[in-house]
Amino acid sequence: MEEQRLTRRERQALTRERLISVAADELIRSGYRGTSLERVAEAAGFSKGAVYSNFASKEDLVLAVLDQRYLHRLDTLRDRLAASPEAVEDRLAAFSRWWEELITEQGWGELIFELASHSRDKPDVQEQMRLRERKIVDYVALLLQGEADRFGLALAMPAHDLATVLVSLGSGLSFSSMLEPDTPVHVMTDVARLVLLGAV
Repeated sequence: MEEQRLTRRERQALTRERLISVAADELIRSGYRGTSLERVAEAAGFSKGAVYSNFASKEDLVLAVLDQRYLHRLDTLRDRLAASPEAVEDRLAAFSRWWEELITEQGWGELIFELASHSRDKPDVQEQMRLRERKIVDYVALLLQGEADRFGLALAMPAHDLATVLVSLGSGLSFSSMLEPDTPVHVMTDVARLVLLGAV
Protein backbone atom coordinates (compact mmCIF):
# COMPACT_ATOMS: atom_id res chain seq x y z
CA MET A 1 0.00 0.00 0.00
CA GLU A 2 2.80 2.38 0.91
CA GLU A 3 4.47 1.73 -2.45
CA GLN A 4 1.25 2.63 -4.31
CA ARG A 5 1.14 6.05 -2.66
CA LEU A 6 4.57 6.96 -4.02
CA THR A 7 4.65 9.11 -7.13
CA ARG A 8 6.56 7.99 -10.20
CA ARG A 9 9.28 10.52 -9.41
CA GLU A 10 9.57 9.27 -5.83
CA ARG A 11 9.83 5.67 -6.98
CA GLN A 12 12.53 6.61 -9.48
CA ALA A 13 14.43 8.49 -6.77
CA LEU A 14 14.31 5.42 -4.52
CA THR A 15 15.47 3.21 -7.38
CA ARG A 16 18.35 5.56 -8.12
CA GLU A 17 19.36 5.67 -4.46
CA ARG A 18 19.26 1.88 -4.24
CA LEU A 19 21.38 1.49 -7.37
CA ILE A 20 23.99 3.94 -6.08
CA SER A 21 24.18 2.15 -2.73
CA VAL A 22 24.56 -1.29 -4.31
CA ALA A 23 27.03 0.00 -6.89
CA ALA A 24 29.20 1.49 -4.13
CA ASP A 25 29.48 -1.91 -2.45
CA GLU A 26 30.20 -3.68 -5.74
CA LEU A 27 32.80 -1.15 -6.83
CA ILE A 28 34.71 -1.31 -3.56
CA ARG A 29 34.55 -5.10 -3.59
CA SER A 30 35.40 -5.72 -7.25
CA GLY A 31 36.87 -2.48 -8.56
CA TYR A 32 35.84 -0.52 -11.62
CA ARG A 33 36.70 -3.16 -14.21
CA GLY A 34 35.30 -5.99 -12.14
CA THR A 35 31.90 -4.35 -11.72
CA SER A 36 29.26 -4.65 -14.44
CA LEU A 37 25.94 -2.87 -14.76
CA GLU A 38 24.29 -6.28 -15.04
CA ARG A 39 25.71 -7.30 -11.66
CA VAL A 40 24.65 -4.03 -10.05
CA ALA A 41 21.12 -4.39 -11.41
CA GLU A 42 20.87 -8.00 -10.24
CA ALA A 43 22.20 -7.22 -6.75
CA ALA A 44 19.80 -4.27 -6.44
CA GLY A 45 16.84 -6.38 -7.56
CA PHE A 46 16.19 -4.47 -10.79
CA SER A 47 16.53 -5.06 -14.49
CA LYS A 48 19.45 -3.64 -16.45
CA GLY A 49 16.93 -1.30 -18.05
CA ALA A 50 16.36 0.28 -14.65
CA VAL A 51 20.05 1.15 -14.51
CA TYR A 52 19.99 2.79 -17.94
CA SER A 53 16.82 4.70 -17.13
CA ASN A 54 18.72 6.38 -14.28
CA PHE A 55 22.30 6.51 -15.57
CA ALA A 56 23.58 7.15 -19.08
CA SER A 57 26.59 4.86 -18.68
CA LYS A 58 28.74 2.95 -16.24
CA GLU A 59 30.90 6.05 -15.82
CA ASP A 60 27.80 8.09 -15.00
CA LEU A 61 26.87 5.61 -12.26
CA VAL A 62 30.39 5.64 -10.81
CA LEU A 63 30.40 9.44 -10.76
CA ALA A 64 27.09 9.36 -8.87
CA VAL A 65 28.63 6.95 -6.35
CA LEU A 66 31.62 9.26 -5.89
CA ASP A 67 29.32 12.28 -5.53
CA GLN A 68 27.38 10.58 -2.74
CA ARG A 69 30.54 9.49 -0.99
CA TYR A 70 32.12 12.96 -1.05
CA LEU A 71 28.88 14.67 -0.04
CA HIS A 72 28.69 12.36 2.97
CA ARG A 73 32.34 12.98 3.81
CA LEU A 74 32.03 16.77 3.53
CA ASP A 75 28.89 16.70 5.68
CA THR A 76 30.85 14.70 8.26
CA LEU A 77 33.61 17.31 8.29
CA ARG A 78 31.09 20.12 8.67
CA ASP A 79 29.43 18.35 11.61
CA ARG A 80 32.73 17.60 13.34
CA LEU A 81 33.89 21.18 13.05
CA ALA A 82 30.55 22.41 14.35
CA ALA A 83 30.94 20.13 17.38
CA SER A 84 34.58 21.12 18.03
CA PRO A 85 35.50 23.57 20.79
CA GLU A 86 36.24 27.12 19.73
CA ALA A 87 39.98 26.54 19.87
CA VAL A 88 42.21 26.40 16.83
CA GLU A 89 44.10 23.27 17.96
CA ASP A 90 40.86 21.36 18.56
CA ARG A 91 39.46 22.31 15.18
CA LEU A 92 42.76 21.51 13.48
CA ALA A 93 42.77 18.09 15.16
CA ALA A 94 39.20 17.40 13.94
CA PHE A 95 40.16 18.43 10.41
CA SER A 96 43.33 16.32 10.45
CA ARG A 97 41.58 13.19 11.71
CA TRP A 98 38.92 13.58 9.04
CA TRP A 99 41.49 13.97 6.28
CA GLU A 100 43.54 10.96 7.41
CA GLU A 101 40.37 8.83 7.42
CA LEU A 102 39.60 10.02 3.90
CA ILE A 103 43.05 9.13 2.62
CA THR A 104 43.14 5.66 4.16
CA GLU A 105 39.63 4.48 3.26
CA GLN A 106 40.11 1.22 1.42
CA GLY A 107 39.08 1.02 -2.22
CA TRP A 108 38.09 4.60 -2.94
CA GLY A 109 41.45 5.86 -4.12
CA GLU A 110 41.78 2.84 -6.39
CA LEU A 111 38.32 3.47 -7.82
CA ILE A 112 39.11 7.08 -8.69
CA PHE A 113 42.40 6.14 -10.34
CA GLU A 114 40.72 3.32 -12.27
CA LEU A 115 37.99 5.62 -13.53
CA ALA A 116 40.52 8.27 -14.54
CA SER A 117 42.63 5.69 -16.40
CA HIS A 118 39.67 4.01 -18.11
CA SER A 119 38.17 7.32 -19.26
CA ARG A 120 41.36 8.99 -20.50
CA ASP A 121 39.96 8.86 -24.05
CA LYS A 122 36.53 10.14 -22.96
CA PRO A 123 36.75 13.95 -22.66
CA ASP A 124 33.25 14.31 -21.22
CA VAL A 125 34.02 11.97 -18.30
CA GLN A 126 37.41 13.61 -17.74
CA GLU A 127 35.71 17.00 -17.61
CA GLN A 128 33.18 15.70 -15.07
CA MET A 129 36.04 14.48 -12.90
CA ARG A 130 37.80 17.85 -13.20
CA LEU A 131 34.62 19.66 -12.17
CA ARG A 132 34.33 17.53 -9.06
CA GLU A 133 37.97 18.11 -8.18
CA ARG A 134 37.46 21.86 -8.49
CA LYS A 135 34.43 21.72 -6.21
CA ILE A 136 36.43 19.91 -3.54
CA VAL A 137 39.26 22.44 -3.79
CA ASP A 138 36.75 25.31 -3.61
CA TYR A 139 35.15 23.77 -0.52
CA VAL A 140 38.49 23.31 1.25
CA ALA A 141 39.49 26.87 0.31
CA LEU A 142 36.32 28.26 1.88
CA LEU A 143 36.97 26.16 4.96
CA LEU A 144 40.58 27.36 5.29
CA GLN A 145 39.63 31.00 4.81
CA GLY A 146 36.77 30.65 7.27
CA GLU A 147 39.04 29.19 9.94
CA ALA A 148 41.70 31.83 9.28
CA ASP A 149 39.12 34.60 9.67
CA ARG A 150 37.65 32.98 12.78
CA PHE A 151 40.97 32.97 14.62
CA GLY A 152 42.68 35.93 12.99
CA LEU A 153 45.32 33.78 11.30
CA ALA A 154 47.46 34.93 8.38
CA LEU A 155 47.58 32.20 5.74
CA ALA A 156 50.93 31.52 4.09
CA MET A 157 49.38 31.92 0.63
CA PRO A 158 45.91 32.48 -0.87
CA ALA A 159 43.34 30.02 0.51
CA HIS A 160 42.62 28.52 -2.90
CA ASP A 161 46.30 27.81 -3.53
CA LEU A 162 46.61 26.19 -0.11
CA ALA A 163 43.52 24.10 -0.79
CA THR A 164 45.04 22.94 -4.07
CA VAL A 165 48.20 21.88 -2.23
CA LEU A 166 46.27 19.98 0.46
CA VAL A 167 43.95 18.21 -1.98
CA SER A 168 46.89 17.26 -4.20
CA LEU A 169 48.84 16.00 -1.19
CA GLY A 170 45.84 13.98 -0.09
CA SER A 171 45.53 12.38 -3.52
CA GLY A 172 49.25 11.61 -3.58
CA LEU A 173 49.19 10.07 -0.11
CA SER A 174 46.14 8.02 -1.07
CA PHE A 175 48.02 6.62 -4.06
CA SER A 176 51.16 5.99 -1.98
CA SER A 177 49.18 4.18 0.70
CA MET A 178 47.86 1.80 -1.98
CA LEU A 179 51.46 0.82 -2.78
CA GLU A 180 52.82 1.05 0.76
CA PRO A 181 50.30 0.64 3.60
CA ASP A 182 52.79 2.14 6.08
CA THR A 183 52.87 5.48 4.26
CA PRO A 184 52.87 8.16 7.02
CA VAL A 185 49.57 9.85 6.23
CA HIS A 186 49.86 11.79 9.49
CA VAL A 187 51.98 14.29 7.56
CA MET A 188 48.65 15.81 6.52
CA THR A 189 48.30 16.95 10.13
CA ASP A 190 51.76 18.54 10.11
CA VAL A 191 51.12 20.28 6.80
CA ALA A 192 47.70 21.57 7.94
CA ARG A 193 49.27 22.89 11.15
CA LEU A 194 52.08 24.52 9.20
CA VAL A 195 49.56 26.11 6.84
CA LEU A 196 47.31 27.46 9.58
CA LEU A 197 49.69 28.12 12.45
CA GLY A 198 53.05 28.55 10.72
CA ALA A 199 54.67 25.85 12.88
CA VAL A 200 54.74 22.06 13.13
